[in-house]
Amino acid sequence: MQSIQVKDYMTHRPVTFKEEMTVVEAAERLLIAHQIGGPVLNQYRHVIGFLSEQDCLERMLEDTYQNESPYKVADIMRTDVLCVKPEHSILDLAQSMLSNKPKIYPVVDDDNNLLGTINRSDVLKAIDRHQHAIYEQGHGRFV
Repeated sequence: MQSIQVKDYMTHRPVTFKEEMTVVEAAERLLIAHQIGGPVLNQYRHVIGFLSEQDCLERMLEDTYQNESPYKVADIMRTDVLCVKPEHSILDLAQSMLSNKPKIYPVVDDDNNLLGTINRSDVLKAIDRHQHAIYEQGHGRFV
């Protein structure tokens, strides 16, 4: 299982944001992409934050009550982003997901450049495929 790596199951074209985008623009991007969140990138494609549907919903609801929308992504993004490397083990990531709350992890290279994202469904799919491969190697029975 250790040989199953993040790079084999990550999303290569995730939704991303720029810190100067409005929250409304970011929410529209999430809706179009059918994703629940994504990394915020600077001009060098380095991960500097993370924005989720929940972040947008909270701010947009507040804006609705105040009849204004002054917020930018930089105002509400989370900056304590947990990232993984493409060579990271799926098993280790699954273990980490049990104790950490992020549902989506940016995948970055050694220079913090975004390569993609991996989410809980991707990890579950990797483990499921591995389990099926073991089952098939055992000639129709789990070993």
